[in-house]
This record gives sequence, C-alpha cells and structure tokens, in this order.
Amino acid sequence: MNKIILLGHGVGVKFFIDSLKKIKYNFKVVGLITHPKEQHDYDFELIRKREIMYKGFAYNVFNVKKDYGIEILESEDVNGKDTIKWIEIRNPDYIFSLGCRNILKKNFLNKFSHKVLNIHTTPLPEYRGAASDSWMILNGDLGKKTFGCCHYIDEGIDTGDIIATVDYYLPKVGYPIDLFKYRMKIIPEIVTKSLKNLNDPSFKPIKQDFSKSTSFPRIFTPKDGRIKFDKFDGNEIYLFIQAFGYPFEGAFCFLEEKKINILRVEFFNDKTFHSYANGLIYGKTIMNEYKVCVKGGYLIIKKIEYNSKEISQNKIFRIGKFLK
Repeated sequence: MNKIILLGHGVGVKFFIDSLKKIKYNFKVVGLITHPKEQHDYDFELIRKREIMYKGFAYNVFNVKKDYGIEILESEDVNGKDTIKWIEIRNPDYIFSLGCRNILKKNFLNKFSHKVLNIHTTPLPEYRGAASDSWMILNGDLGKKTFGCCHYIDEGIDTGDIIATVDYYLPKVGYPIDLFKYRMKIIPEIVTKSLKNLNDPSFKPIKQDFSKSTSFPRIFTPKDGRIKFDKFDGNEIYLFIQAFGYPFEGAFCFLEEKKINILRVEFFNDKTFHSYANGLIYGKTIMNEYKVCVKGGYLIIKKIEYNSKEISQNKIFRIGKFLK
C-alpha cells in the first residue's frame, strides 16, 4: 500500500481521492492538511451564495473524515514542526498539494525529499502562482487550448520538474467559475498519469522552459474589481466584467455614492463617442437595459447587483449620469 498525504482544500481534494478508486495502482490517502477552519469562511460564503452555479464542483474538506475516513489536520503553517511530525508519523510515499496556501520551505522539502508534488491545473511555466482564472480571461485566453500538470515542488514558485500534463480547451465565453470547472475536470486524469509515471522506473521528469515563465498576482474582487471607464476601452471592460464575475461579487463602479456590481454586459462598436463621455449612461433599450458610453463603442448592461442582491436597473441608473 502506497500512502499519500494531501495538502489543500476544495473539490479538487474530493476528485483526487475518488480518482484513486478507478486506477490499478495501490494508493491510499491517509491524511489531509488544510488551513484553519475560520480561514475557509470566505470560500464557504461564496459557495453558499452561488450554490446553483457550483453544483458538483464544491466540497467541504472537513467532510473527508466522515466521507472517506481520512484524518484532518488544521495547520496555520504546513512548515511548522508539529505539522511535519504529524506527517512523519503517517510515513507517506508522496505528498500532493491541491491549493495549499503555504509556500513549502526548504526544511519541509528536505524532510520529504522527492516526495512532494503539486497538482497545477493551468499551464506551466506560463501561469505560475495561484492566480489563474481571472487572468486567463483578462489575457484573452478564452477558447484556446491549454493544459494542466503535476510537478515536483522545489524552493521556487511552481518551478519544479513536470511529471504529467493533460490538455484541455477553455470555453469560448465564460466567467471564472466556468474556467474553474474545466480545470477541476482534468484532475482525475492528471492523478492517473502522474501515478503511472511515478511508478515507472524509466520515466524522466520534464524540465520547465524558464524563458516562457510568467506570474500574475492574486486579485481580490472587492479591492481590485473597480471598472476604470477613463482607462479601459470597451472590450477591456467587457473582459474585466467577465474576469471579476461569477462566482465573485462582480466588477464594480459607483453612481454618485452607490456601489454597483455589474455582472453581465454586451459590448458594441457600431457607434462611438468622444472620450469625455466615457462612463455616461446615455440611453436604454426597449428591454430597459441601460447603455453606457465607453472608448470604442458602448455597453448594454444586462445584469447588476446592489447590496449583494440582483436589482432592476431602473431602480439605480439614471440617463445623463456618469458611472465612475
């Protein structure tokens, strides 16, 4: 029996555990280490609010004891002595990270040399770090072929040699939650290919081409999601709204003192305006969907939320007012 410890959270943990039942290799997850329960609150609230959207792509990792008989350790820092001792007692053959929130340090990696791996469902070295879905939308990657992978963890950020890759296509149109689902779907195949390669004495990991490496910072919608009508053109605003949309609160702007989250728009370039008009609510459709001037054309607003609730546009917007 080959033993595995998992580090992380979310539905990827469930998909990893379930995938072991379908492969011929004799592996078993003997422990899960995750961050303290109170630090899961933001994610749990997001899942609760967007429950219909998540469907089978949400999982409370604190259920692994009940669902699979797997012991759980809450750890503020995986690199700590107590956490390392907890792992040593279980003597794992491999340790897999699926969204671990700590950077694994030299002492940890030396203690479990050549045993620590990461499931990274976006391409390396092009998308290092944890920020991916929103940035792939902003960077125009929708509809393109990409891949996820498993790699050894070293002292860098997602710089270790690659064990296995799995190709997939991103949706042509989508929000972060849509990209998240596409990424999670490939986890069982990544796990299968990774364990096969790890069990093959002749397999040689693939080194990353560092000349292609890119990293993008984490973005937090309540802080980073403000629409900049004076800087972005219409298509950039469209992508920005997609990138900060579901399952998150949505890109936001202000109408006087009211903070409005905009969740869905359409961009048109058949009519253009002077830059002075950028952000101006200048009209509306027969469906009472308001039109906003932007660089290179105009937006038709399709859906908004105010105070975390969907609301009719005519209760908020006024023609002749500026969104800022």
